[in-house]
Amino acid sequence: MAGQKPRPGATSNVSGLANGRAHMPYFFLFLVLGLVIGGLTAWIFLADHPFESSETPGGPVDEVEASLLATEMAADGLPIDEATVVKLLKLHGAYVDGKIRAVQAGAEAKRMAAERTGAIAETAREDAG
Repeated sequence: MAGQKPRPGATSNVSGLANGRAHMPYFFLFLVLGLVIGGLTAWIFLADHPFESSETPGGPVDEVEASLLATEMAADGLPIDEATVVKLLKLHGAYVDGKIRAVQAGAEAKRMAAERTGAIAETAREDAG
């Protein structure tokens, strides 16, 4: 061992692999596959991918949808006309889009202003009388 000569043609390095080459021919392909899978995962979670609907549920009301919902409600024993269903779908759409919240906030601000004005007027009458 210590005094022996190596066999001709059989060179080895520190890792024990012949000719310094690993017996791992598919590592490059697994690297590429991992990059593809990682890229697709990042695209799905971070990018604007087509799996999300670009239209909110508060989009336009379809007459066929309103007719179908009115028919289904009538079949369940709750007859509702299509105009009511259309109005309800539009209100739901406005709620989802946040338009109703803005209207509610405005109405609440007006109510609070009226209360404040009434309280000031009442306090002024008490102070005067």
